[in-house]
Amino acid sequence: MKTKYPIERFVDSLEDPIAILGKIAHGIRKTVENFADRYDTMDEVKSSHKPLPGKWSRKEILGHLIDSAANNHQRFVRVQYSKDTNFLPYEQKEWVNIQKYNSRTWKDLLLFWKSYNFHLARIIDQMPAECLQISCTIGLGESVTIEYVVVDYLGHIQHHLRQIEQM
Repeated sequence: MKTKYPIERFVDSLEDPIAILGKIAHGIRKTVENFADRYDTMDEVKSSHKPLPGKWSRKEILGHLIDSAANNHQRFVRVQYSKDTNFLPYEQKEWVNIQKYNSRTWKDLLLFWKSYNFHLARIIDQMPAECLQISCTIGLGESVTIEYVVVDYLGHIQHHLRQIEQM
């Protein structure tokens, strides 16, 4: 399956549709655990540093991932009970600016992000497989399946963690 962000870490293949949810949940847990273990003691100055004006710091990127988790949390739950699968868009710049992630400690953000993603992995793990083929729209975007959203969520996490690692 082709999504916006490729899945490169901790998930081998998504050929078996029955196993997709378990593999993605496992991939989320492993990705988050691996990153949190390696970056648990990041320096506050380093994590708050913006590489250029208008660019996000490591804290703000992690905050963006928290916001992404919050937005996807709603999608992963609502798709299991609601016939309305038209989801609101996520205005990422506004969310990050309003929440002022640079004023939080790295450790607090990391702990919250890790816990939230473990919770989402549990929701995904327990999602009925028939939900994967439900179509949804996010904002004014084109229709995609929940399978696409779930798989892309893990790829999105990995994409932004690479950004943090390369800063």
